[in-house]
Amino acid sequence: MDNIMTLKPGKYTLETFAKHRGLKRQSALNLLSKLKKQGLLQVAGGGRQKRIYTISDTPGEPTNGFYDIVNKYSPEKLIPKFRHHVVGRYTIEHAIVDGIQIGDIRTLEATMHLFRHISSWKRLFYLARKRGVEKELHALYTAARKRVKCKAVPRRYQP
Repeated sequence: MDNIMTLKPGKYTLETFAKHRGLKRQSALNLLSKLKKQGLLQVAGGGRQKRIYTISDTPGEPTNGFYDIVNKYSPEKLIPKFRHHVVGRYTIEHAIVDGIQIGDIRTLEATMHLFRHISSWKRLFYLARKRGVEKELHALYTAARKRVKCKAVPRRYQP
């Protein structure tokens, strides 16, 4: 375990990490796996690209909130203004309502693209009613229909 504590933070490929630590390939993979379980390692790349392992001093909590969903589905990417960590299920419907509550123009523009991926209109309108943003939701939806090709809202939820 003291091997893990003497690691330099930085970015490595598997080969550079093994060479730097003086390990064989499989031993380096095992050590990187242990670091990942401890939260000290982030992995990027893969497939045709080389995997890049980013080692840090402190464990980082993975986020799974609003900005992750918006940046996944929207062509307009947002830089997080705050760290949004959610425990439990966080759906596209939650992200739309949160985007309306954040309310700045750039966030609303990116949130419009989420209407293409709604799986439950019932959940969306339940959350909007619960948080008191139904009027804003209808306004954002009508603006999104003009700009983005998205599904039609069921008649029971139309204003």
